[in-house]
Amino acid sequence: VSGRKNPLFFGLALRLKQARSQAGLKRLPLAQKAGLAMATGRDVELGARVPTVATVLRLASALQVSAAWLAYGVGAADDQQTLQIGGTMGERLASLRADRALSRAALGRTCGLSARAIAKIEAGGQSGVDVIESLAMALGVSPAWLAYGAEPRVLSQIRRGRPPAQSPADAR
Repeated sequence: VSGRKNPLFFGLALRLKQARSQAGLKRLPLAQKAGLAMATGRDVELGARVPTVATVLRLASALQVSAAWLAYGVGAADDQQTLQIGGTMGERLASLRADRALSRAALGRTCGLSARAIAKIEAGGQSGVDVIESLAMALGVSPAWLAYGAEPRVLSQIRRGRPPAQSPADAR
């Protein structure tokens, strides 16, 4: 079947439920630990709400899992690398946009956003994990790197199908 592959954040609800179960927490204690309304955690877990980058960071911190893994499935769940490498999300976005000589309007047209929405993110405003993934894909970087500063900066393409055959020398 041809077409566009699912965005990386689509698995967030399942990853959240898995991490919550492994932590032995029910929804209310998780929400309290993360400093969120119970409805927020419930809606994210049920896939009824796309959370902001900050909400995912709060949930990940409460669950002691990687925000990059929780939001986008990038890296390992227990990878607790230092976040915010290379400045803030807004600084990373502004720097990438400048490196590619794109105006806010041009980038916005690529992602279906307004120049004003991009300016707000660059100024330190929050945005949903879906919007950040859209921006990251348009700029050719990992959404986990753009949102949280998590490495790798660029995701390698995942090839589907059979792995390449190995020669006996490679198998050693």
